[in-house]
Amino acid sequence: MTKTKEISIKTLIIVLGCLNGLMPFSTDLYLPAFPAMAQNLGTNAGMITLSMSTFFAGACVGQFFNGPILDRFGRKNPMLIALVFFFLTSLGCAVAGNIILLCVFRFSQAISISVCSVGSRAMVRDVFPVEKIASMFSTLSLIMGIAPIIAPTLGGIILLFSDWRGIFIFLAVMALILLVALHFFLPHVKEADPNYSLKPKAILGNYKKVILTKGYMGYAIITALSSAVLFSWISSSSLLFIGVLGISKQQFGWIFASTASCMILGSQFNRLLLRRFSSFDIAFWAVGMQLLVCCYLLYIAIYSLTVMHLLIGMCFFMLFLSLISPNTMAITIRPFTENIGSANAIMGVTQMALSALVTAILSYFQDGSAVPMILTMMLLSAISFSMQYFLKQKTV
Repeated sequence: MTKTKEISIKTLIIVLGCLNGLMPFSTDLYLPAFPAMAQNLGTNAGMITLSMSTFFAGACVGQFFNGPILDRFGRKNPMLIALVFFFLTSLGCAVAGNIILLCVFRFSQAISISVCSVGSRAMVRDVFPVEKIASMFSTLSLIMGIAPIIAPTLGGIILLFSDWRGIFIFLAVMALILLVALHFFLPHVKEADPNYSLKPKAILGNYKKVILTKGYMGYAIITALSSAVLFSWISSSSLLFIGVLGISKQQFGWIFASTASCMILGSQFNRLLLRRFSSFDIAFWAVGMQLLVCCYLLYIAIYSLTVMHLLIGMCFFMLFLSLISPNTMAITIRPFTENIGSANAIMGVTQMALSALVTAILSYFQDGSAVPMILTMMLLSAISFSMQYFLKQKTV
């Protein structure tokens, strides 16, 4: 562990978790508002889902450029500037008068918050030794897991007192609170490096070194597959439970919180498993169990789709999903002692690019049933399982 004398590890993890949690909060808080947004903006549910795909695309673009910036200027100052821009773009979303303008502001919003996502993950590698990284990512997942638990419920509560625009005003207020927390409580873990070049040739050269690192891209893609699976569920969940199964916005918040609670449970169970098993083994067997759950979900989607059946299946699915990402992320970045920001950026770009592509395709194939979502999750899980099978022996 580095520079721990002047750093409160507990404070560091809490602040990093909150900064990292702003990304899922930005995607989950407005889920209960999807039907109302479609009506207010004069569009359909698929186009509202596209606003989430646009958000992912912005995060993808942002992370590509943010990695080198964080390696050059340190972690803290770029993150402070990013929160200011997130505040402004959240207000832009709140005043958007049509779906095109909303997508433009969501794209810009994602570019700014991606700095905090890359920076917070990079700081984990800055501070903690290799053998602690997976455990620390599980701890971050615990804090991040609070976001999907409370975000849809909170979004539903906001809708009781305001329209959907109030949700984005709330995000702007969150940005201000995190700006203060970052300024006063997060130390300069990594100082600026004036020798780090931001010339295009140098940046591409550093990215090339990262990509060619043994096992890096394989596990970066596996991590991205887990992210795409998660956002397949997130982008479809409100349309299924509210639009198809007919529950209220507030009930949806509690249901979504139940699945997110299983992710928190799994992330902490992962810390116990790491005492006996390697990250490679945990991730491999977890995705295998995830595939079995997909078979159950596909069966109920075709023959007996009910709120309870879908909820039970998704709770187990989220439990196993939470055992995958912390371990594959740790495997991905553990070889690096330099270019850490760039390594996290490429991993983030891969996650967001695949998530954007998958949710965009899924929005096109929405047919008012759970089948497109479940088939997508099953396909992504199968690809992940196959890749881990072939990479596991080569990387260990």
